[in-house]
Amino acid sequence: MGNLGAPELILIVLVVLVLFGAKKIPEIAQGFGKGIREFRKASREVQEEIESDESKTGVAEKLACPHCLTPIAKGTKFYPSCGKSLEGTKCSNCNTTNDAGGKYCKECGNQLAS
Repeated sequence: MGNLGAPELILIVLVVLVLFGAKKIPEIAQGFGKGIREFRKASREVQEEIESDESKTGVAEKLACPHCLTPIAKGTKFYPSCGKSLEGTKCSNCNTTNDAGGKYCKECGNQLAS
């Protein structure tokens, strides 16, 4: 399947003109435009509903599992999807507590155990 060039597009326009006639094409385009508007409106409403549900259930937008990127609720001790701990990892070299999901110690740069 190749790309559509100018000759192919002209042929498609001519076939549409023959099949539907010049008077029906604006009506078809108008209906198509209304359909796209309705689709965008519905998708916007669904997105707003999802965001409002997240704020009601306490799911933090910026708090997500660094391993699987799943959003998590406040007060949980483990990531619900992968089971990893939310508590920070201690560095074996300098004993500094690092953020969960970090690969290297923020103090000395030592690689942390996963």
